Formats: sequence, C-alpha cells, structure tokens
Amino acid sequence: MKNTLFTLLGLTLVMIAGQAAKVDKINISKDAKFAAHLDLDAFRASKIGTTILEKVRQEEGREKLDALVEIIGFDPLTAIHSATLSGNGEEDNGILVVKHKATSTKLLAFMKLDEHYRKTEHGKHEIHGAGDRGDGERGYVSFVSDTTAVLAPSREQAAKAIDLVNGKGAARQVPPSLDMISKKAKSVFLMAYADVESLKEHIDDVNLNQMAKQAALVLGESDGKLVLSLAVDAYNADTAEQMEAMVNGLIGFARLGQEENPEIKDVLKGLKVTRNEATVSIHFAIGVDKFFELIDPALKEIDIDLP
Repeated sequence: MKNTLFTLLGLTLVMIAGQAAKVDKINISKDAKFAAHLDLDAFRASKIGTTILEKVRQEEGREKLDALVEIIGFDPLTAIHSATLSGNGEEDNGILVVKHKATSTKLLAFMKLDEHYRKTEHGKHEIHGAGDRGDGERGYVSFVSDTTAVLAPSREQAAKAIDLVNGKGAARQVPPSLDMISKKAKSVFLMAYADVESLKEHIDDVNLNQMAKQAALVLGESDGKLVLSLAVDAYNADTAEQMEAMVNGLIGFARLGQEENPEIKDVLKGLKVTRNEATVSIHFAIGVDKFFELIDPALKEIDIDLP
C-alpha cells in the first residue's frame, strides 16, 4: 500500500505556488545545497492558479479529490499554505517543511493501517514512519505543531527537520541573485536556488558544471502575465559572456523557424537575456491567456481540457 505521506508530497510539489515573499530561511538547513519555497495561498489567488484548480476539481479530478479528503480528513488544495524543500543532493537527504491548517487525525489513522507503520520519538515530538523499506516507498512525517508538519525520507532527516523548525541550527543564506530576480513578478509561485558548484557530482551536464557556480529561479505572475526569471552566477565575467552568447545563439536558431511556427514567435517576444558582470539573467513573460492557448493542444492529448 502506497502511504499517504507520498501522496501529499506529490500534491505539494505539483501544485507549486508562492508569493513575492522571501524564502523562509528558518526552514532551510545550513548544509542545504538546494532549496525551493512554495506558497499555495498566492497560487490560489492568482489567475493561473484559479484556472488550474477549477479544472482539478471538475469531473474525475473532483471525484478523486473527494476520495482523498475522505481518507485524510482535509482538502490538500485548500489546507496547505506553503512548503519549503531543501537538501544536499545526496540520496535520502532532504526535508520538506509544510505550513498548513489541516487536522492530522484521519491522516495519522490511515498511516497506522500500513503494516510497516512504526512510531518513534524525537524529544517531545512523535515521528511516524510508513511504507516498506525494501521498495523505496518508506517515508516519515512529524506534526511538529498544529500548523507545521515535516516530511523526510529517513528518521534522521525527520529529526533534523524538527530541530530546524524549533529554531535549532543556522539557516542557509539566500543568494543575492534570488532576491534580485524575485522583484520581476508581483506574485511568485516558486522561488528556488541551487549551489551548482557543490552539487557537481550529482549533475551530469558537463557544460553546466564547468560554467555555472549557482543558479536561482523565480516563477510567478504579474499584471496578467506568467513570469519566469532565471539567474546563473558564472565563475567569472568571461565565462558569463560565453554563457550569454550560447543562450542568444539558441534564441537566434529558434527565430529561424518562427515564421512557420507562430507559437515560437509568441514565446520569443517575451524572452530577454541580460548580463551583469558574472551573472547571466533570462527573463520570460507571456500573458496567462496566451499561455493557456499555447499549451491547450498538448493538454488535450492527455485528455485535459482548459475552461
């Protein structure tokens, strides 16, 4: 039986959302090499979020969601406020801190039905584990308070997350480039960054490893437009210049086919590349209505119709 812990984790990560707020550094461990901050409250208030959530609740989506609510006792599309995911890139190393307004009674009761369920303690907090260790499905959750839960792939990581939420352990500093690009959107669905230099052994792309030191990303909405901003810090200005040339080259190649493909033309209109010393920034903006128009054919192929 797949445990509900991973169902919730999947829902949280798929429905990425956020506000133009700072990454919640208190929930990022000091040894984290990547982090992502999500906020479903702002997503629900946005145009793109409203459209997607309305569709999720329709037809089969509504039935499946009602069934999940019956099992776990709350609606994950309304009860989850935000989530902060961080880790160091190693297997079984990562924590998810979830802010919510849900009650855990039914969810915990459902987890206890798992034959592999075990409860341990960390200080005054309970850590609930469920799932078979042999198939990689096991996970751990602790309801640290009435409004905060932590999820992790190991008991040790869950304990670390509990300490972090309780103010033990210095938080990782957020790169300046993330603060810089966060100003590009009024409402941000996702703020994320990665210390590429420290994650080299986990990244297969040779060019990325040789050129990029760290990267930051912001996805959001501003004045009816979907906004995506990416900032990459290179090792030096010369490398950044090479990176800028590579990106502009790809854009130039794409422009060769824009007359035959109007969709490419619409995308390229909203694309802008800039460089400031050793930092290359890529900014993309497109109207939310135009975005749905462009992706509608692809969604129809997987049997999803937009309103």
